[in-house]
Amino acid sequence: MSKVLVYDVKDDVRGKIRAIFDEFAPKLAARQVLVKPNLLAASPPESGVNTHPAVVEAIVLECLERGAEVLVGDNSGSIDRTPWYTAEVAGFIKACHGCFGGISSEVVQVLSDSRFVKSFWVSKVVLDADYVINVPKFKAHVVMTITGALKNTFGYVPGGCKNQLHFKTVGRRQFAELLVDVHLVRPPDLNIMEALTVMEGNGPDAGPLRHVGKVLASTDAVALDATAVRMTGQDPAKVPLITIAHDKGLGIWAEDRIAVLGDFAVIPDFKKVTNGYWASDEAVKTFAELGKIKPVVFLSKCSPCDLCGLRCPVGAIGIIGGLRVDEEKCISCFACVEFCPRGAFEVPSGRAQAIMSKVFSS
Repeated sequence: MSKVLVYDVKDDVRGKIRAIFDEFAPKLAARQVLVKPNLLAASPPESGVNTHPAVVEAIVLECLERGAEVLVGDNSGSIDRTPWYTAEVAGFIKACHGCFGGISSEVVQVLSDSRFVKSFWVSKVVLDADYVINVPKFKAHVVMTITGALKNTFGYVPGGCKNQLHFKTVGRRQFAELLVDVHLVRPPDLNIMEALTVMEGNGPDAGPLRHVGKVLASTDAVALDATAVRMTGQDPAKVPLITIAHDKGLGIWAEDRIAVLGDFAVIPDFKKVTNGYWASDEAVKTFAELGKIKPVVFLSKCSPCDLCGLRCPVGAIGIIGGLRVDEEKCISCFACVEFCPRGAFEVPSGRAQAIMSKVFSS
């Protein structure tokens, strides 16, 4: 039996988060906690695109109060310039009380039993953390029905490496299986879903918003996502991401095996996904554009120290004869963007977000 908490939130976000910690969290004193929100794009809180900073702040403060060492970060699907720029626009820098950080400054390759790839590039901090708190945003998703706890861990994969994984699968069900394979790299210890506002229709960055005023939580990501799907009036048995995760032993989706406590209610007249663009040949070409994005080099900012070369996991950066990036070797993880102390690397401004918007709003 799995347990899912559903709480109405008015002006007491911190109190509800404390109640979730009291129910689910172990002692966190001196433990390294990674808080992994959904930081999709450089969009303000009112856009409903990212996890709301009020929920992130409440989680950070609760962790700090309990004596944890906290890092907040995500590998955005549409990073713009730098992670800190994206986080600033999204309202995360202030909300994180000094705990926000880039998480792809060091990436590692981990072996996988996936039938699509032999390994994944992931942020090393995901594997190093003692406790992972997954904080998805409750949004409709044109491919996965919702962006929930299972989908949110795709952000373990750095930069453009995520987009390259799209090419390894054909169709919704295969991509769902690949997402579960990523989730298995490090299943979160606690999942807290922000549903202050919920995105309907053709999410995850273009749908209309609905005020719902709730937070949901569970240690079982499958049960949490299944409950969220039921809140939209849909059947989780028809969502491959959920059923595949269950089949691989990650949790429970059956309604009679989930204890839903608190303020559960079906969202009336929820607008379901209508856009099939993601599955078209044009979408495949668009994702290919994302996968080819490379960091921009600002030679005037470089004072050669070779830190970028040492951090690049594939040896694509060199400084002999001037700073250069070997685009054939580059895997678009953007570790250089996060690690360079002088800002000599950036992701092309606006390009990734423009491509993502095309995929999810065309």
